Amino acid sequence: MFDPQHGFVDPLLAWHERHGRHDLPWREPDRTPFEILLAEILLQRTTAEAVAGAYRPFAARYPTPETVAAASTEEIEALVAPLGLVKRAAYLRRCAQQILARPSGDVPREYPELVGLHGVGEYTARSVLIHVTGLGIAAVDTNVRRLLSRFFDVTPDRDRIAVLADALAPSTRSADFQHAMLDFAAEVCTVGSPACPSCPLRGPCASAEE
Repeated sequence: MFDPQHGFVDPLLAWHERHGRHDLPWREPDRTPFEILLAEILLQRTTAEAVAGAYRPFAARYPTPETVAAASTEEIEALVAPLGLVKRAAYLRRCAQQILARPSGDVPREYPELVGLHGVGEYTARSVLIHVTGLGIAAVDTNVRRLLSRFFDVTPDRDRIAVLADALAPSTRSADFQHAMLDFAAEVCTVGSPACPSCPLRGPCASAEE
């Protein structure tokens, strides 16, 4: 009987240790919860490669909710405009203001409070929880959906894939697992030309091509 832990999770994590995008600045271990939230909002509908160059100076200039709330929308727009993220400036300011209005003045650690922040949806909230609290869940975007639907030969139904991803997520390495799925989908299990012949998960994959 196929064991998903040994047939999918373990080899995927092993691949990521060697080939993952460990240089992405928002994955640095000392990033604060707010800096992680900043990254997740900037990454919405935008590639990691596009955000990578702009993130470090952006986070250095706006490291806290206070710094974002104190900036003008126009000022933030000027920094994110090259990424095509002008609308994200207003999201960030309103989100920062909501955080400051909380008794703790910090990023929420619970899902209902996170999705209540402006510009934060299901994926962003789940990803923040994974990275901030280590919660053993997964965040599903189109890349993760493609990878799991291909490997396990299931329809890419949003709810069904979300349940599967959560079941696969290791309780102690959820952030590594999330990164591994995203990076593998971007580098190996790509949209148009998946690298099936050299794929380290090829053996048990239900959709492997010759």
